[in-house]
Amino acid sequence: MTMQSAARKRGRPTKNPKVQSSAEESQTLERFLGPTPLLYGEDEEGYKSFHDNFRKQIGPHDLVDEIYIRDVVDQTWEIHRLRQIRIGTMRKGQIQAVRQYLDFDQSISLNSSQRDLVRNKMKLNLESTLECLQKFGVPLADINARAFKNESEMLFQIDQNMTRLEVRRNFTFRELERRKSFFAKKIIQVVNAIEENENSRTISSPTPLAKEG
Repeated sequence: MTMQSAARKRGRPTKNPKVQSSAEESQTLERFLGPTPLLYGEDEEGYKSFHDNFRKQIGPHDLVDEIYIRDVVDQTWEIHRLRQIRIGTMRKGQIQAVRQYLDFDQSISLNSSQRDLVRNKMKLNLESTLECLQKFGVPLADINARAFKNESEMLFQIDQNMTRLEVRRNFTFRELERRKSFFAKKIIQVVNAIEENENSRTISSPTPLAKEG
């Protein structure tokens, strides 16, 4: 009697060795790959879901594939973060541009009551402020151009970092594609070898003819 059958006989639950092995492999892999790039407050479940879906689509063959998959997921996550930072930076530039229009720029034809109304809108949110300025004839394109100028140095650094991450990610994509192609060719070679072996056995051992009555 095995230990598992004895445990079942005594009514104690037994652990599935395959499930346990898979969980241990997953924990070992996580320790090897290191911590995720998540910052405080970022969506941990969203990251895990993205990683699991991408990994499922790729279908890793070995540890090297796992490393490449993790690289692509982390780089994509960081690119998404930088895009959010870029949006926030442009919004900051827009706020500064509105203040410049109100406090320093005399080229726009806003009277004092209109300027006061825009200032009150700024206490609410940026969207209503921009909408109010548009109604007073201030083009949104002008505000965005000034916002870009105000934050051009920061935006340039963000774009540089996004480009660097995208280049690295594209390289990793190509490596994954190359490895998938390699494994596909390898599988085809193995299948062909098996078929050739079976064919040679069939030819070398012909089916005997039935004897006549």
